[in-house]
Amino acid sequence: MAKQKKRTGRTAPKKKKEQGTNSADVVIRLIDALYDLAQTGNLIGLILFGFIVWVFYVTYKLQPEVVAGFLGNIGSFIASESFYWIPLSSALAVSVFANFIQAKVYRSHIQDLSEHRKYLVHGLESGDLKPLGKHHSSNFDIKNDD
Repeated sequence: MAKQKKRTGRTAPKKKKEQGTNSADVVIRLIDALYDLAQTGNLIGLILFGFIVWVFYVTYKLQPEVVAGFLGNIGSFIASESFYWIPLSSALAVSVFANFIQAKVYRSHIQDLSEHRKYLVHGLESGDLKPLGKHHSSNFDIKNDD
């Protein structure tokens, strides 16, 4: 006969089920987002959210035949690919344009800072300072091992 293993009374730890998101979690996150909008003073976001809620409420209360006549071709536009391409391509264009402007501003700031540093370190244009023989910003010279 096969030898039976002795049971020690311990059981393997049970794996906890990962809790999914339910409607209560969605409502809590929505209330948190609205509270954050109110705390930061973003009234435009609150007004926009209120308008969207109002539109959803009105379309929910209307009968389907009235909604179809009311919306017209908007449903076919939403189902098409251009509904996604228009906002995405416009967001891409705005971000690329903003990146070019940011790079231009950064270049001008770097140029200004380098001119200020040149004036402060060397001061040759003002005539107040004399050229530096040795300049080490960290007081460490690699050649002399000081």
